[in-house]
Amino acid sequence: MGTLGLDMERGLFLGIDFGTTNSVISIFDFREGEALTIPIDGANIFPTAIQFETDPEDDTKLARVFGSLAKDAAIIYPQSTVLSIKRYLGIDEKINIVVDEKEFSFAPEQIAGEILGYLKQKADEYAKEELGISGEFSGCVITVPANSNDKQKKLTKDAAVLAGFDEDSIFLRLEPAAAAISYAVNETADKKVLVYDFGGGTFDACILRIQANSGEPSISILSTFGNNNLGGNDVDNIIVDMIYEEFKKLTNNEVDLYDDNADDGVSKRQKKTALARLSQAATAAKERLSQSKTTKITLAPFIQEPRIVNINMEISREDFTLYRRNNSLGDTQEVYENFRDKNLVDLIDETIRAVDMSLQAAKLSVADIDEIFLVGGSSSLPLVSEKITAKFGKEPFKSKISPALSISQGAAYYCNMIMMPTVKGPVVHEKTIHPLGLEIAGRRFMEIVGAGKDIPPSGLTVEASELLTTNYDNVSSMAIVVYENTSPDGAANPSVGKDGMKRLAGTSLRGIPQGPRGKEKVKIIFNVGQDNMLKVTAKSMSVDGVVTELGVDALYD
Repeated sequence: MGTLGLDMERGLFLGIDFGTTNSVISIFDFREGEALTIPIDGANIFPTAIQFETDPEDDTKLARVFGSLAKDAAIIYPQSTVLSIKRYLGIDEKINIVVDEKEFSFAPEQIAGEILGYLKQKADEYAKEELGISGEFSGCVITVPANSNDKQKKLTKDAAVLAGFDEDSIFLRLEPAAAAISYAVNETADKKVLVYDFGGGTFDACILRIQANSGEPSISILSTFGNNNLGGNDVDNIIVDMIYEEFKKLTNNEVDLYDDNADDGVSKRQKKTALARLSQAATAAKERLSQSKTTKITLAPFIQEPRIVNINMEISREDFTLYRRNNSLGDTQEVYENFRDKNLVDLIDETIRAVDMSLQAAKLSVADIDEIFLVGGSSSLPLVSEKITAKFGKEPFKSKISPALSISQGAAYYCNMIMMPTVKGPVVHEKTIHPLGLEIAGRRFMEIVGAGKDIPPSGLTVEASELLTTNYDNVSSMAIVVYENTSPDGAANPSVGKDGMKRLAGTSLRGIPQGPRGKEKVKIIFNVGQDNMLKVTAKSMSVDGVVTELGVDALYD
């Protein structure tokens, strides 16, 4: 293996697939001309987990344990272990942990920053010890779900800053596009490709056009459609539900593991430990059922108070496929209703509907797709291949790259483009995903930035074709409310209340001169960066200095 070149133009960058369940980091090896996944603690796949404990040298401080050790610790120390932190980015609630009966509170981005900091540390050590490079990774490319919102993206960048990366050297790129790069580097023919990305916390369907130019493949994103509320964790919960049903039978439905306050003779600590074991057993069973038709689940003992309960059951692939979820499993009522009575077939059908929406947005038919590329751990489910094969009349592409590594390695190719712009490699033409615009009078939508617009490296700047005017006499401010039309139907100025309209942000332009309705005019400018983050500027046309900017730093104040 060759070493990384030492003449990088912009420093050393790390490609990071920061996943809900697992994370992977990769770098680009210039001399070999390929991406290289960095092993962390002896493995390419790193569980996205952290456990807190009292620092043995200073009992007023906390020490951290990461990865596999933290994941395993969840069984013994569930109250001080955090899993699936990515699902909490964008949710306005703190993460509370308990260590030695002391409670601590963290913002989700702080926890994510701790984990990213550990990944950075391991990458720095690998570069020094294995590749002979001094210094450290100052920049990174972190992949995000195609359907993630601005707040989630902002908090991801905040976490990377907390991890020690330079703020100006943090780039966000879409997960499906990154995965497609790792596929496209060896492609020799022009193709339209569906990237089916079924990760731990989200699902994305993305359609790309790959043009196999000599030495420099060109990738264009034609469309993407996703579901941020469906992922491999929800598939795991079907098996969790199956095991929990068996537990309820064994205890005559007298123990509720999800109710810490129930007077059922089981302590809070043992309940949390049992649930951590239950989750891990379900995930392992799902992975085994991807390879075998049956699997055994043994949890002995599962609980020991008020009496010992052992679970010993066998689950077939057919049982797993057809079982309908029955229990809330600690989910909110809203989340539970989304999954109640649904089985694995229903969940996979939801992903196929997202595929259909992506095809529709790209104005393509099933016959237009030349290749299907599976990404994410849950894409290895046999039912996924069966559904894809039945729909497209062809089996998914058998990549030499593990679906679990492809996103990180694609991010490493992005790093190559940043570090060494003069080196040839895949070129990704970033495009806007959905139309963006403002709410106008009558609660209608005025489109300003259309879907499928090329985003140059410096960002896409679009000025609204019409000036906004005041709707009432003698007002001194104007509401600026930004929407994304995720399901455009071609209608002119559709209602912002229709299905598919997503409110992104709102602010007010204050200080405009009072006068008759319609006299004051306001210019609106949208700027979309290559990471699909948005900044909106509103300027008064009659008074200098009356201006407001709505960017990710102010979206959710």
